[in-house]
Amino acid sequence: MRKVIRYRLGGRLGNRMFEVMLAHRIAGLARRCLVTGEALPEWGIAPRHLRLPARHLVVAGHRVDLERIGYLLREGLVEGVETSALGCRMELLLPLDAARGLFAAPEPGREFGADALVISIRGAEILAGIHRDYRPLPIAFYARLVAETGLRPVFLGQIGEDPYSQALRARFPDAVFVPSRGAMEDFTALRAARHLCVSISTFAWLAGWLSRAESIHLPVAGMFHPGQRPDVDLLPLADPRYRFHLLPVLHWQGTAAQMQDAIAGGEAGQEIGRDAALRLVQPSLEPG
Repeated sequence: MRKVIRYRLGGRLGNRMFEVMLAHRIAGLARRCLVTGEALPEWGIAPRHLRLPARHLVVAGHRVDLERIGYLLREGLVEGVETSALGCRMELLLPLDAARGLFAAPEPGREFGADALVISIRGAEILAGIHRDYRPLPIAFYARLVAETGLRPVFLGQIGEDPYSQALRARFPDAVFVPSRGAMEDFTALRAARHLCVSISTFAWLAGWLSRAESIHLPVAGMFHPGQRPDVDLLPLADPRYRFHLLPVLHWQGTAAQMQDAIAGGEAGQEIGRDAALRLVQPSLEPG
């Protein structure tokens, strides 16, 4: 008898991609599992509508017990799973080649050249403090990164006329600034970068992970900081493309003091090695 894995989508494009990917990861746990759910037209994903069997599990959140779910599916104790889980943990992701196949796109050209450090900017409503685990990164962090890499900065994404964007332009007068051109065009440009710095964003994280970049600079901050979000683990410790940059835990509220610190403060963070990053992640790997 076939088994049905149904996903429910929520959030913006990055979250939706994680949700679809997790459904396919669950489907791989047992034979004859079919995936159904809402369309994701940006990626040409439009699964056939299937009824969810009466005997099914419901999963949500970030922590998902794949071993238990697989056992229940293989033994026929449940015949389906309904998931609205984000599943932002390394052990829940599809293998990278399979994820690239799921979110397939024509091989993009290198829009900004080999000497560019493409820096994703997450601004807009995040600046106002709508989510304490999303935050703009300190401008001092970017200054350190540009100085250490020697690469030409290209800032891409949610760049507007707000104080943070204006301060970026003032700090980097010779940089290239590319305001958002739409989700898919931004994603393609980030994914095409040879050298990339991601923002605190599932969207930017996926663009980097799916890319064939030579170097990916990941700020260990906000939702990416295991000390701030122990239920999330998006530090790809085994991937040699990644370089990890540790910043303090900060619950972003968008206050004037926090914004001033992001614009003019001295917090530049520091690069850490994989062993140090693993020590940060280790508590979140413990059961319970």
